[in-house]
Parts: sequence; C-alpha cells; structure tokens
Amino acid sequence: MSINSKTCSQIVALLVAGLFAITTFAQDDLRSSLFAQTDEALIAANQARASILAPKAYSEATKYYRSAEDKLKRGRGIDSIKKDLDAATKSFLLSVDATQLAGITLGSAIEARDDAEAANAAKFATEEWQDAEREFASAAGRLEDGNVNAARADAEDAESQYRAAELAAIKANYLDETRRLIAQAKRDKVDRLAPKTLAKAESMLASAEKALTENRYDTDEPRSIARQAKYEVKHAMYLARTLEPVRERDLSLEDFALSTEQPVVRISSTLDLVAEFDQGYDAPTEAATNRIEELQKDSYELSERLIQIAALETEIQGLEGQLGIQSARLEDQEEQRRKFRQVESYFGPGEAQILTQGQNILIRPVGLVFATGSAQIETQYFGLLRKVQDAILVYPGSKIVVEGHTDSFGGDESNLQLSEQRANAVRSYLLANAEGLSAADVEAVGFGEARPVANNETLDGRAKNRRIDLVIRPSN
Repeated sequence: MSINSKTCSQIVALLVAGLFAITTFAQDDLRSSLFAQTDEALIAANQARASILAPKAYSEATKYYRSAEDKLKRGRGIDSIKKDLDAATKSFLLSVDATQLAGITLGSAIEARDDAEAANAAKFATEEWQDAEREFASAAGRLEDGNVNAARADAEDAESQYRAAELAAIKANYLDETRRLIAQAKRDKVDRLAPKTLAKAESMLASAEKALTENRYDTDEPRSIARQAKYEVKHAMYLARTLEPVRERDLSLEDFALSTEQPVVRISSTLDLVAEFDQGYDAPTEAATNRIEELQKDSYELSERLIQIAALETEIQGLEGQLGIQSARLEDQEEQRRKFRQVESYFGPGEAQILTQGQNILIRPVGLVFATGSAQIETQYFGLLRKVQDAILVYPGSKIVVEGHTDSFGGDESNLQLSEQRANAVRSYLLANAEGLSAADVEAVGFGEARPVANNETLDGRAKNRRIDLVIRPSN
C-alpha cells in the first residue's frame, strides 16, 4: 500500500501537533509542581494588598517570579528556577509581614485611600488621585526602609490628598453635568426668557456643593439638591424654547395660555372629570388630586381585602360543614369594618390616613408635624392626638405600637435617633392623656429612614416620609 505525499504531510503534521501537546502538558504539569508554594505566597500577598502597602518587597518578589517563569519557558535548569522561586516566596512573605506594620502606621491614610477609591477618584479626580498615590507609595517605601517618622509625614500628606481627591470626585460625580448644562444655558442666553428658573438652578448647585463640602458622607441631601438643580436648568432651557415663539410673536399670549391647559384637561379626562378653568387651575387640580388619593386608598384596601379573602377561603376548606363557625367569623369581620368606619369618621380631611394591615389598624396622623430636628409636640397638635386617643378606645385591650420615621436627609444614625425620640414623645403623650392605657400597652419604635412610603427625591415625598404611624393590634 503506497502513501502519497499529501497523506504523508498530514501524518507529520499530526505527529508534530501531538508532540507539541504532550510537551505543553508536561510543561504545565511541571509548572504546577514547581510554582505551587510560590503561588500560595503570591495569593496571600495580593490579599494583603502588598503591592500598595509594601511595594519594595512585593516588587522584588515579582522580579524573581517573572524570572522563574521566563527560565521555565526557555527550558532552563530546574535548580536555577527553584532558586528564583525560593527568593520570590521569601519576598512575598516578607511583603505580607510588612503590610501588618503598614496597617498600623499608615492606617488613617489607608482609610482615606479606600474612601477615595470608593468615590471613583481615579476617574473623576485623576490628577488629585495620582498625586495622593505617589505620596502614599513614598510613605510605604520609607516604612519598609525603617524610616518610620518620614513615613508618617508622607502618610499625613497622602491622607490629605486622598480626602481632597475623594471630595473632588464626589462633586464631579454629582455636580459636573449640571455645571456643564448651566454653562450651555448661558451661552444660549436662556436667562433672557427664564432668568428666575436659571438663577434657581445656580443657587441649588451652590447649595449642593456646600452640603458636600460640609458632610461628604451624607450624600442623600446634596445628591437630591444636585438632581433638582439639573432639573431646573433643563426646565429653564425648556421654558426658553417654549417662550421664544411668544417673544417672536409667532404665537399669541392667548394661544399659549390655552396650550398650557391641555395637560390638565387630559389628566382630568382620564380620571373621568371635567376640567374647567373659569376660576383658574386650582379647582381642576384639586379635583384631580382628590380623585387620585381616593384611587390610591381603594387600591390599598382592595389588596387588603384580597388577602382576607384568601385567608377565608383557606379556613373554609379546612372547616367545611361548620357553618356556625363561619357565620361567627363573618359577623366578626363585619364588626371590624364597622369599627374601622367609626375610626375614619373621627378625622377630617388632611388630618390622618386610616389603613388596615391584616387584623391591625394603622393610623397615620399626616397632620402631625414636628419642627426640623425636634421631637417636641407643639400644642396645636393636641386636638389631633385626642382624636387618636378616641380611635384607640374603639379597640379596648389592644396593644399600640408608635412608629417614628424620617426622610433620607441627614445621617443614618441621627435619623434613627430622631425617629425614636419622636415616637417616644407621642407614646409619652398617649400614656399621660389616654384613659385605660398602661406602659405595657404602648411600645415606641424608631425606624429612621429605613421604611419610606414615598419618593425621597421630592419635597412632598420627603414630607410624607417624615411621619408617625400608630399600629393598633386588637386583642382578638
């Protein structure tokens, strides 16, 4: 049997490929065996961030490690490779030890670096970040050399530069786009047609920057102000575009006024209302708002009823034939609805929301307002709290939980403390004035900003989140 030249070439190619695969496998197996201990030391060094905290020892270890890899690739002697690996392992382990001293001596600078890194300072404050990195590398290097005093001096400079980089990054992240938009608005001469709105945007931008400078770690408020500033400048741009035809007399004032009514007309129509503007916007706006609030309440109550129906169906399945028990259950539910309607009747519009939570009743006295940062109940709200007392009496023997809540502005700890103080203030008032309540019957709990019921990005939303909720837990 003869073999042609093409077939012979294919066989040779397969043999070469096979030999290459065998050689590669053998080399990989040899590498795993030789490098195992050094790779463990490398992993430990990386986990300890030795490249940052002990740069000299880490760099020395890396030099020997790469040399060993290069020698293995070129097929050099095992003894020479092992020598480099031993040196690399030793230096990696030394770098790990050095990081422990750095963690103590350079602790404040390390913390500042971590904060700046979290703020993405390398991207948003590149120059400040690089300056801080150079200063920190100098501190770490001097510490490795045993020059502790010089290392501490460099670390103080690095810490200051990291903090500056962090603040610059936070400001850039939240404020730069708004600055760009304001600059664009000024180039487009938006202030000719919307000067107040543009000035409002500039003022809010300055407020956001001031808030960030004073407390960079509570970014909720400045972020919200910055977002509002961005909205206002875009709003000013829109107003300028909208008013330009009026200014150029391409659109009459009457046509412009009529066009502004159309969104309210559409909203009212969707809510099955008729919007009439003979007395201005107030009447149709209030009618639409009232209808939306009614729908929200109906939606909430419907979800509660569905939960109750599901629970009742489960009971029916388990108690088929026991009609007397079911009849008593239905009577009890009707009694609960009667009590709920009675509690609702105690409060006027804007005073409180009354909701169900399973078998519990939630009273949210929206008319109760605390001064900023205060837990003092002002006398003007005593009348509202008396109505709350009357509502509690509808459910004798119940346990009461007074919940305090805040919006997201301010620090987490201070908000939690303030919510607890306000809940305790209402609890103290009820115990002092409500008949039949003992200290064991009323519990006060503060949740801070953890349980919002509305959007913290708007004034109205934050006002709704700054609230007291009273949960009545009937004894039955």
